[in-house]
Amino acid sequence: MPNLNLKEIASGLERTELTYLREMDKGRDDAQMIKIVPEKGTHVYLILDRTIFHPKGGGQPSDRGTIRSDSFELNVKKALYYQGVVVHWAKIISGEPLIGPVTCEIDWPFRQLVMRRHTAAHLLDHCLALETSSRVETTDSWLDEPCYVGYGGNAPNEDTLRRVETHANRMVSLGGEVRIDYLTAEQGRALLQEAPNFERLPELDEIRTVTIRGCAPIPCGGTHVADIAQIGRISIIRAEPMPSLTFRLHFSV
Repeated sequence: MPNLNLKEIASGLERTELTYLREMDKGRDDAQMIKIVPEKGTHVYLILDRTIFHPKGGGQPSDRGTIRSDSFELNVKKALYYQGVVVHWAKIISGEPLIGPVTCEIDWPFRQLVMRRHTAAHLLDHCLALETSSRVETTDSWLDEPCYVGYGGNAPNEDTLRRVETHANRMVSLGGEVRIDYLTAEQGRALLQEAPNFERLPELDEIRTVTIRGCAPIPCGGTHVADIAQIGRISIIRAEPMPSLTFRLHFSV
């Protein structure tokens, strides 16, 4: 696991261009390696001018994959975000990493699974609110294993869970565009007061929103499929009661 100080690694660098936010279906891209920090053994920290690697954050696991050039190949195990800079933690497979042009490629099947899960999580927010006739409050989430969304309140009973699952799958079967928008802070605050994670929204100059057709917009910095039909079938596994009147809704796609 990474063990160096991200602040020291990212200090003095320009913000990374976050290609993964605006081109979510891009699994391969060229970039410029602008900084390399060796770690003990065969691992290094890398900074690129732009990246398709989504860092760990917001309940979404880090992308993984490869960065290579004509003279070296690196296995990216984790991407981390620090104040606008994405730091890639990688193992050297061959050669010696050098500053200059590189080609990046993410583990596309894993990214695609995470995009399906992330979009499904937003759809579950919507369906849970409708089936319980109440505003839902999200507390946390994790889109790797075990996959879940956390909510405030008491865990729903089995009948409610089945209705939420049926409702979500009915929407998936009909399909619906997933739209990404960028709003000013003022626009976002006015539009998103009923969003499930509004209370946890940090102070931002620009707010990125995800809107599934037929659902309210949600502030989110993750990756998503372009249409909910791409999610496939959603299966709710269980609602796990947690401390302080919260629960985790475990699901799969």
